[in-house]
Amino acid sequence: MKKLSLILFSFILFLKPFASAEEFIHGKLRIIDGDTIVIKNQKIRLWGIDAPEMKQICKNGFKKNYNCGIKSKKALEEVIEKKLTKAINMSASPRKINPNDSLVICKTKGKDKYRRVLGICAVDRLSLFHINNSLNAWMVSSGNAVAYKRYSKAFLKHEDEAKINKRGIWQGEFERPEQWRRKNK
Repeated sequence: MKKLSLILFSFILFLKPFASAEEFIHGKLRIIDGDTIVIKNQKIRLWGIDAPEMKQICKNGFKKNYNCGIKSKKALEEVIEKKLTKAINMSASPRKINPNDSLVICKTKGKDKYRRVLGICAVDRLSLFHINNSLNAWMVSSGNAVAYKRYSKAFLKHEDEAKINKRGIWQGEFERPEQWRRKNK
């Protein structure tokens, strides 16, 4: 029995590298909304997060309506621009960055039911290897998206941090994007 267990364990270890569907996609991007980008004509959904929809209205801390979907998209554009500008300023040839003409790298995590690639994305390769430095994590901890609890628990602490500190959508009232979609689409 011990020998069989050892053989199975060795077989699993041998197959693990081949079983991984992770790939890297990088290149210039186009930002669709707060949780969806396009790189090389591939739609990539930021894995583990859910951002307000482009037509979604939320209430701020003063109970005034605002378009939280557009605000979420702008937050993603701004953080990419900020991170890229910082990276370029550290290089030999600084220049102005357009977030829609930027290089981003994503580690794929499979596909969703709409056949979009799911990814953990970052401005630099090093950030991909620490999920807390990803664009996904930043969007949730800044309050511009929520943890998509149905599919992952990876960003729950980021959501709690945003909620406690009343960042982004947490400073007012909002409907979780998944619930808003059910009612409005």
